[in-house]
Amino acid sequence: MRKSIRTLTTLTLLALALSTTASFAAVENVPVGIRFTYTAPGAGQVALAGSFNGWDAERNPLTDDGSGNWSIVMAFKPGQYEYKFVVDGSWFADPGNPDTQPDSFGGANSLVQVGDDGKMTAVPKAPQQAAGPNTTFNARVTVDGRYLTRYDVRKNFDGDTRYRMQRPEQNVDLNFHTEISDVVDAYTRLRMDNTTNINLNNIHAQLDEGALDVHPGPFKVYGYWDMELLGLNDPLGSGGDADLPGTVMDDHLNTGKGTAGVKIAGRPFGLTFEGFFADVHDADYYNNIEIYDNTGRDVFGARLSHEFLGVTIGTPLYMERELLWVDMSGSVSTPDNTGLPALDRYLADSNDPSTWYEWDNLDLRGGLDLTIPLYDGKGRLQLEWLYNNVAQGFVTGNQSGFNNSNGPVNVDLMTRSRQILHGSWDFELRKGRTINLEHTTVSEHGAQDTETYGSVFFMHQDEADKRVYLLFGGSLAPTQTHYSELTLRETVEDRRHVLWIQRWQMDADFGAVNTTAPVTGAAQADATLWILSGLNAIGTPRDRYGHFEMENSLVHYADDISGLDGHTFETILRWERKLSRRVHGVVDLRYIDYQMMNAGRTMTEGFFAPYIGVKYLPSPRLDVTFAYGVDPLDFGIDYEGREIGRWRFRRQHMFDNPGATDYDAEQALDDIRMVGIRANFRF
Repeated sequence: MRKSIRTLTTLTLLALALSTTASFAAVENVPVGIRFTYTAPGAGQVALAGSFNGWDAERNPLTDDGSGNWSIVMAFKPGQYEYKFVVDGSWFADPGNPDTQPDSFGGANSLVQVGDDGKMTAVPKAPQQAAGPNTTFNARVTVDGRYLTRYDVRKNFDGDTRYRMQRPEQNVDLNFHTEISDVVDAYTRLRMDNTTNINLNNIHAQLDEGALDVHPGPFKVYGYWDMELLGLNDPLGSGGDADLPGTVMDDHLNTGKGTAGVKIAGRPFGLTFEGFFADVHDADYYNNIEIYDNTGRDVFGARLSHEFLGVTIGTPLYMERELLWVDMSGSVSTPDNTGLPALDRYLADSNDPSTWYEWDNLDLRGGLDLTIPLYDGKGRLQLEWLYNNVAQGFVTGNQSGFNNSNGPVNVDLMTRSRQILHGSWDFELRKGRTINLEHTTVSEHGAQDTETYGSVFFMHQDEADKRVYLLFGGSLAPTQTHYSELTLRETVEDRRHVLWIQRWQMDADFGAVNTTAPVTGAAQADATLWILSGLNAIGTPRDRYGHFEMENSLVHYADDISGLDGHTFETILRWERKLSRRVHGVVDLRYIDYQMMNAGRTMTEGFFAPYIGVKYLPSPRLDVTFAYGVDPLDFGIDYEGREIGRWRFRRQHMFDNPGATDYDAEQALDDIRMVGIRANFRF
């Protein structure tokens, strides 16, 4: 363990050193005075201090342009002035100004000489670099990142009733931003941690994110690895608009985590084009990293749009396709009864000796969308129609070709068509207050009782042998789904309020495939889900009473398909207040109450998950939290954390205990007692 910590500390210091050398500064005359610039992407705050302000490190802060370029314009009377930059409490002379004077601490202060016109009498010339770049592209590299560590003591975890020190979590990210030329930029995140290895002294390193941005002219090409940036701009957000599991409100995030591919945007012939192509290497990214889920699924999206008389017309196209080899040797040994009627018919006609078949799962959508501005730009109406074709079948056999090699086959297991209709209306009632109303209907057709439906399932890394597995079942009942949503939002100064009402209904026709509903035994069954959620936030940590935030969610189930009936009520109260200059109090209390029946099982109990602690902030880039309870934040993606920490805890319990339900996982979470320390340092 000491070796691991020493290694991580060395890497962190190296990253800090690299980030410091990547910073540069400049001082120049501008029409209204003198501009001082300091570039430090990893800085939390930068200020200018000197003989003109009594060397005050807070009086003259610089402004960040969002890319790490800090600047300030100053007006001086004639004379000579000494100055330094103060970066997160550390003092630096201007590396872009060779004019210096020794200070009283063994270092140097930078100098500027100001004339009668308020301008520098001589503009400093930056010193020559000691060594040139190692590429002909004159690349510029900046480094930033994050160091995260957690130490937890748990009780009632994994059946252990004693308090146990858990394996400390050590995580270091190094982010390299490279400006190769005016038209090429690159970004790479290297992640090192000790959470994915069995040996305590081992450090695991991986490419966590990466991108190459090429923008030579009318087109922008963005090659990426494992980043949230997919999704078209049609009203339905085809290929994107993901909702984090475990959160109360809809997150509306771009997809892309667990994928690698290319995104393209441009304006050819006066049209707006957007498109992407990606491969899925982690199909379950937000769930459990311990399972093997590389499906090799390809996703493709493209949209052409054009504005005509104020109306934007778009033609979206989206496709998902999986191709997986399936071992059918145990089934084709009895060719008249493989369990797949379509395969039985194919073998009877062809006598194909293949024992492995390639399964093809295709989901293709295309259509038309309209966006119509309303109320002088304060509102809009959006409409979209999509035709959706879903097909599954075997397309290749391992002995179907010439000389018993791989060859094409045509075995249709399932074919369905869907019509998707969507409409949404947005309106800004007044500044900071908006309303959104939307509805989507999905109608499915073409079901037959002779179809076979295949679904992918995953196993633990140790058991999967780098494979995903398929389950085949009978024909699924065709469905018609209706989804409606109303959202009211208000944001005024330090207050934020959201009301979210959602209704989801599915009607299933089991009679169309000669089966019955599993619970009621009827030919027709339906499921309805109502969600009433709200968020209210007020204040800031610096206010007298601090920052309060409350989320509530009432979910009502009436499901004749799965036998789920009843409701849950969930509430989360968050509070943070500045107690002193560097100490904040933090509270995150979650309670959920179950009043439900699930296939005959009664679930009536409430569960409480508190998180209470103090946060110490010695610098703007470092926070250390001492707390009791399961950490509600997960830092696997977002450096500020996302509210899915307890959800991951529950999912891990269900993964470790096959057959456990959400209700069982809530009970396990309620039983756990935990004390921990978390330090998050951004550099």
